[in-house]
Amino acid sequence: MEKIRELFHKVGNWHNKISVGAGVAKAELKQKFKDNPLPPEIEKVFGRLTELERHAVEASKALNQLKDVVYGIIDPDIAKTKK
Repeated sequence: MEKIRELFHKVGNWHNKISVGAGVAKAELKQKFKDNPLPPEIEKVFGRLTELERHAVEASKALNQLKDVVYGIIDPDIAKTKK
């Protein structure tokens, strides 16, 4: 069983990995097409990656709000989850 704090930390890390991964992919696309305009299909991908980054950031904000509520009710270092 994991402590609640550990689970919040894991989910936060996943959000971060998603956001950073999308950002790196966008940077790679920009670099690949730096001397030419982005083709329409790549422009779509770029937009979806931007959206993915934004959603990951929003998910992290919601997670932090949830964490604040949960931590206000229980001690996250003692509370464990059931498997």
